[in-house]
Amino acid sequence: MKPVHHIHTVVAFKDYVPRSLRIMSFVIFAFIFQFSNTAYLTLTGTVTGVNQMMKEDLNFLYQMTMIGICFIYPLLFRFKLRFTSQQIMITCSIIVAAMMYITIITDSMLVLSCASFLLGTAKMLGTFEALVSIQLIITPNRDYGVFFSVALGIVLLSGQVSGTWAIKLNYDYDWTAIYKIIIAAHALMILLVQLLLRNIRVARKLPLYGIDWLGYFLWSSLFTCLAYLFTYGQVLDWFHSERIQLSAWLSVFFAILTLIRIFKARRPYLAIKVFTIKSVNIAILIMLLLQPFLSASGSILAPFTIGVLHLDDLNTGMLNWWITLGIILGALFSYYWFLKINGPYKIFFIIAFAALTGYYLMLYFTLSNYADMTILTIPYILRGFGNMLVFAGVGKYVTRDVGLDIFTPVLCYLAMARNAIGSLIPSSLIGYAEYWRTLDYQNKLSSKIDQFNQIASGLYQSTYNKSIAGGNNTSDASIMAGKALFSKVNQQAVLLAGREIFGFMTFWGIVVVVFIMTVHFGRPFISRIPSWRRLRIVLSRKNTAE
Repeated sequence: MKPVHHIHTVVAFKDYVPRSLRIMSFVIFAFIFQFSNTAYLTLTGTVTGVNQMMKEDLNFLYQMTMIGICFIYPLLFRFKLRFTSQQIMITCSIIVAAMMYITIITDSMLVLSCASFLLGTAKMLGTFEALVSIQLIITPNRDYGVFFSVALGIVLLSGQVSGTWAIKLNYDYDWTAIYKIIIAAHALMILLVQLLLRNIRVARKLPLYGIDWLGYFLWSSLFTCLAYLFTYGQVLDWFHSERIQLSAWLSVFFAILTLIRIFKARRPYLAIKVFTIKSVNIAILIMLLLQPFLSASGSILAPFTIGVLHLDDLNTGMLNWWITLGIILGALFSYYWFLKINGPYKIFFIIAFAALTGYYLMLYFTLSNYADMTILTIPYILRGFGNMLVFAGVGKYVTRDVGLDIFTPVLCYLAMARNAIGSLIPSSLIGYAEYWRTLDYQNKLSSKIDQFNQIASGLYQSTYNKSIAGGNNTSDASIMAGKALFSKVNQQAVLLAGREIFGFMTFWGIVVVVFIMTVHFGRPFISRIPSWRRLRIVLSRKNTAE
């Protein structure tokens, strides 16, 4: 198999396949991989009931998928230059389909955790192969900013649409429907890859030698322990639990071993250089500033939509379409910005965080007992828009001072801040704060309920009278009236706690925008995507030098 020169088409396809079909096929393949999960968090209510699991179990499986995605980044180019597109796509599809099938047939957390990790790894490899194969079509001038606007748009869109689709299929059929459909889609993809693609390389084969597999294991183990610690911390009462204590000690143990490996290994999985580049650390800081915005939304809005707006899973899922619209608008904006304007990063990030701040500001002033789901339309669009801009901006900015030899390790570092643990810690802490603020408001509201509280007395008496009129005895009527009163107190507590945190997040957003005004991002730049031959030469020299 001789190397093939790049042209603005997908060279992996057989000659008779039209160019438009080549592009469309790889875009669809990317969506299929991104739709694949072992845990769809929008199905939490159903899956936890069917499999006798806690919602924290599903959150942990999701985190294991993110860890699998995160720590395969340093090997993406190595696999690309070792195997052909056909080999990678078929192998990854088989692994993902097998892991999704395992999810249907077992409820063992150990098995599901391993399956989630493997699925995340294969999912990332497959998505990477599909998108980089059409990168010259997405951006003929090889601009990373344009490429990330499209690639990350596909990733974020998939997360929103797959969650909404999972809810719809669950209502129409059952919770396993989306798993079966995605498995069937992978089977079809394997068949199409066999029929349409050929075993051809983009560059001469680069052997898989010099990989620090022990470092890969240590990093993955460290983040697995941290994921367990912060996922189950609240439900197990933190350090009062022996399991949490063990996960904390194991986190320290693996952290020490990982640091030793970084400084002692000849070719560490993540070199210390990755963590010392100024532009990379600025990008990481921007990503960490984003995490509270994303985490507060998930932790606070779910109790509000259920407890105050009384929306079921289907209607809650339908709201995701507005986030999807925001993501599309954000992808189009960032695509145009990097292609035509290429303006200052400071302005770009200010627009992004201003949108996220506006999201919480609107929620703070509009959420009430008399609100309906339509008030979430504009805020959800702002949320998707701002989220997309931050991802695209960080994705390009991180390439500023990064050479080809450490490009994928830097992406791994970025994924740590976004996927593996950066989203977990703020979500855990904000959820913990929301729990205690709700409990505090429940106590305060309950203490004010007596015979002199006209609102409470009116609600109690109204429910009591309706119950009596419905044929219940006085004892049952009293119980129903008490439950109605408690439900109202809980609803008000959720609302007040949510508004308090939304107000804090609005203030946090203003602080972040002011802070970004003080950051020096440097002049706008265009970072070019290298050819596969150039990349192979760089990686070969790196291995030879080491």
